[in-house]
Amino acid sequence: MDVRSGLKVAVRCALLWVLALPGAWAGPTLAECHGMKNLVFVAHQDDDLLFMNPDIDQTIDAGGCVETVYLTAAERGEGMGYMLGRARGVRAAYAVMADDSDSWTESIVKYGGRHQARFSLNANPRVVLIHMRLEDPWLGKGWGSLTPLSRVESVKGTSAKALGPYNESYTRADLVAALAAMIADYQPTIIRHMDDSIAIPYTSLCWRCIGHDHPDHIASAKLVRDAMLLAPGNYDEAAYVDYPTQERGSNLTVTEIASKVAAFKRYAQDDYQYCPVPAACKEPLGTAASWVQRTYYVVRHDVPPALTVARHGSYLLFTTGEQNSAANMLLGRDHRWEPLGGRTADGVVAFNWADGAAGIMTRDATGQLWIKSQEAGPDWRAWRLVPGMRSLHLPRVLTQSNGRPAFLVLGDDDRLRYCPGIAPDGRLDAPCSALPVLAGMRRGPAFALAGNGRVVVLAGDREGRLWIATQNVKSPDAWEAWRKLPMARSAGGLAAMRNAQGFIELYWRDLRSGDMMRMVRGPGRGGRVRWSVPQSLGFAYVGRPAIGLNEYGQIAVAALERVGGSLILYEAQGVTTVGANAKSAPALRTVGGQLVLVSRSSDVSQTYWLWKRANGSWEPPRLLAAPPGTGGESYSEPAPVIAPNPAPAPIPAAPPLQNATLPVGWHPKAGGTLDGTAGASGPAPAAGSVHPS
Repeated sequence: MDVRSGLKVAVRCALLWVLALPGAWAGPTLAECHGMKNLVFVAHQDDDLLFMNPDIDQTIDAGGCVETVYLTAAERGEGMGYMLGRARGVRAAYAVMADDSDSWTESIVKYGGRHQARFSLNANPRVVLIHMRLEDPWLGKGWGSLTPLSRVESVKGTSAKALGPYNESYTRADLVAALAAMIADYQPTIIRHMDDSIAIPYTSLCWRCIGHDHPDHIASAKLVRDAMLLAPGNYDEAAYVDYPTQERGSNLTVTEIASKVAAFKRYAQDDYQYCPVPAACKEPLGTAASWVQRTYYVVRHDVPPALTVARHGSYLLFTTGEQNSAANMLLGRDHRWEPLGGRTADGVVAFNWADGAAGIMTRDATGQLWIKSQEAGPDWRAWRLVPGMRSLHLPRVLTQSNGRPAFLVLGDDDRLRYCPGIAPDGRLDAPCSALPVLAGMRRGPAFALAGNGRVVVLAGDREGRLWIATQNVKSPDAWEAWRKLPMARSAGGLAAMRNAQGFIELYWRDLRSGDMMRMVRGPGRGGRVRWSVPQSLGFAYVGRPAIGLNEYGQIAVAALERVGGSLILYEAQGVTTVGANAKSAPALRTVGGQLVLVSRSSDVSQTYWLWKRANGSWEPPRLLAAPPGTGGESYSEPAPVIAPNPAPAPIPAAPPLQNATLPVGWHPKAGGTLDGTAGASGPAPAAGSVHPS
């Protein structure tokens, strides 16, 4: 049995454990969470406060649900007293974020056949904390050594033991299975986790070295990423840069910093490594003072760039900066980057209005959509919030026949919506219309305008089937029911567009071969619309292809053959291999009679390959410099909340085993009360000392 098969078996066993529990925790509904179900995974009790806020805080303020899972006991080898103190502190911090009293109910849940402690905030049961309590000492001299979590993640055949009343151990497969069961059980709209992108070996990591992080941070993120593969869904993902944020500029507003400081300082009063004398606590100090002013995301190298046209006729290239987590623009005329601000873990969508002005849309880490547009000259307007809109992924945009950009978005209720137009100030031309529910829909739908002006939406499901939904001819606000496309089996990678003859061309990845497939929707017998027989184009690809018109007015589709490989360009003339060492799906646009292709290079720095073709002749490729490392900032002060200080709808609390309600801090088999008021022992460091965990 291979590793993946073994993990799948372990996940099934973990889910059976969950289902077998009397009154098992099933998680709140989307309606109870106002469409926001955040599942947060961190290594230690303070990682979420230092590196993931203000995103968690703002979600709670907006009436969303947050379930935070702490993988380690974070006791640093000092025993249960310190563990319970840190857990008590983080509960108090979440009560501050929720603006509620620090009163919690503890129960026991089981994932992966093992016990975890669960705390629910009494005044707002949308807020839940789960502690797996894996022991957390250094297994050597300190930095440059393994920890139990990093060892079990990286060393085959090892296990990590939980601290506390249940003397249970986890192998790597056990941990992934338990985390996957949590994902499947909670059904999140977003998973937040730590930075899995750092490739430095655990035993080579050091404190305060440029670009380094804690081994538990990296290990926890790698385990979560594996768990996500075993518990797929349409949820979003945000990975957070941790220690290295101190090497970047402050990018939060004054209000966000103040809220972040308030929560962290309340936590620190129960952590004697930070505050030996709680009444005299001066935190955040040192590195913590830097971390509370910054929040950065791990921007994946495979995020595709975006292209549109400048008023003067050159191209505009947009991307999210891997160093500034902001939208950045490169003007093709002089090849210089300009940061446009924002703070996002997603890519950038680019488009033009009828007057030639360029616009972009990005998405913040709470699902809100933001739009930025050009003024009459070269300047850009301030970011504007698209009102009443939260999404699970970045929208897809097309330009209508009237020149207005329309977009297709997957809402936080897991329903697709079509928005028929948007103004430069973010106002919608008309209300968005919801499509019928498609069970098991995969992320990444496509849409196109049919010859009659109606929008056609195409989507795949997790069984590999392809479906089509069309606007009602008499009422554009209504949609026909989804219809299955015959003979098509899809593994995603959809792209669609209307060609010069008025027919829709659809491209997708074949479920079995991985090859790009093509079908054309055109007139059939008796004037009825029909699809052609699926045609294999003979090459495999990864990610989502780019689609557009080439310099001849014909549809061109470009895709990445593999990460680090070449681009494959399909046109009516045939298939062309373009370049090498590309790392992202490309952007494609015809600008001033030239076909322009851009893709992220395989360089360590965020450089981009640029290819241009005119009259069938390719220019030598050009390597574009990396975007700036600064210029990121929050979009604005936090937007108005859905329901300020909401009176929470009743959410059933997860009962403990044996159907007994346990007071906070009480643990069976522990030999008495463990509320942390007694037993918080251990050497107290000097005030203001570094606390890197």
